[in-house]
Amino acid sequence: MSIEIIKVIRETEDKAELIKKEANQKSKQIVTNANARRLQILEEAKKSAESKSSGVLEAAKSNAQILYDEIINNAAQECEQLLEKASNNMDKAAEIILERIVKAGVYS
Repeated sequence: MSIEIIKVIRETEDKAELIKKEANQKSKQIVTNANARRLQILEEAKKSAESKSSGVLEAAKSNAQILYDEIINNAAQECEQLLEKASNNMDKAAEIILERIVKAGVYS
């Protein structure tokens, strides 16, 4: 293989790895934000419920849990989409590498 082909392959692999790392970082940030938002919602619910009856407190906790579950589910879906995009990019990178290897073999 020529040095140029190896360089292109390495650059493609590096780019794919970067995309994968960014997707993982984004997914972690989404989960972190969701947890922070959950805590904020729960705290707001507690403050509001303290001035009302225990029934209202239970309703607020339930609502906070529902919101938390929705946020986590949305975050999980976003994570899946990011990971799928990263995987697709890896597939594309592999296709490019294979095409270039085949072309290099034909012209050798």
